Amino acid sequence: MYQQLIPLLLILALGVFWRQAQPANLPPIQVRAVLGTLIINFVAPALIMEVLLTSTLKEELYQVPLTGNVTIAVVLITGLLLYTILLRMKSVTRAQVGALILASAFGNGMGVGLPTVAALVGTAQRDIPVIYDLLAAVPFVWIIGVMLSAHFGTRVAGGRLGRELLLLPPFWAMAIALILRYAEVPIPEQIMKTLHLLGAAAVPLLLLMVGMTLRIGRDMRWSLLLPVVGLKLFLSVTLAFAVGHWIGLTGPVLTATLLTAAAPPVAVGVALCDRFKLDTELFGTAMTATTVIYILCAPLLVSWMAQA
Repeated sequence: MYQQLIPLLLILALGVFWRQAQPANLPPIQVRAVLGTLIINFVAPALIMEVLLTSTLKEELYQVPLTGNVTIAVVLITGLLLYTILLRMKSVTRAQVGALILASAFGNGMGVGLPTVAALVGTAQRDIPVIYDLLAAVPFVWIIGVMLSAHFGTRVAGGRLGRELLLLPPFWAMAIALILRYAEVPIPEQIMKTLHLLGAAAVPLLLLMVGMTLRIGRDMRWSLLLPVVGLKLFLSVTLAFAVGHWIGLTGPVLTATLLTAAAPPVAVGVALCDRFKLDTELFGTAMTATTVIYILCAPLLVSWMAQA
């Protein structure tokens, strides 16, 4: 099963290589900015529209987001309590607390999660990470995540960032796709082929961006990373399994939901850390550690779910 993840790992490695070698003297932060703009404005909307217009999901369209919102909320509250205690004990700084909360609670379902689900569960389930991300993770990040970043960082008002949530092209793509889907409007074949071609670029571009963000070094600060690993990779999966099973998710859909819930920290966390003067280095290190552990554990989780 690990062999199915080799393409994913190779593309991540290319991103890491670019970060270290900087071909054509282009720094990774500049390349990430260009790729991010391209993905947000063209590639991601195309992927979202294709997935939602061709999806066979029915009640899962509300079951998966509900599972995601409950999971994120509980992990977020748990992380806040834990890191606040550490802050009062003066074991961490406010900037570190903000970075740790972002790394613990908010996953990157359409980054590493999407290709992992497609490789291990099947491309038929690739709509699960998209729905989970758009209707659970992203709203949390751009509203609660921004507020917490401002609170623990520079305390700059984050209202403008929150309003940007409604202006993001992926959300307009989701709204249009859902309207067309429920109105049963026929979509011309050539339009669907165009969406497919554009959307197919999402996975490699997202993986390259994640690879460019990973920070590899000797100082991994495991004493601070262990809570992140516990919350992001283990508590999230436990909660998603309990909530998902309770509301009726089963089989491959439940497995895909668990893989998405455990996905490593969202890449936009780097931008939030920079914006609000949080510990960006710590966040990048947490992203690296959780990404490696996630890739190692994902096949084991899929095997366990297949036997359950």
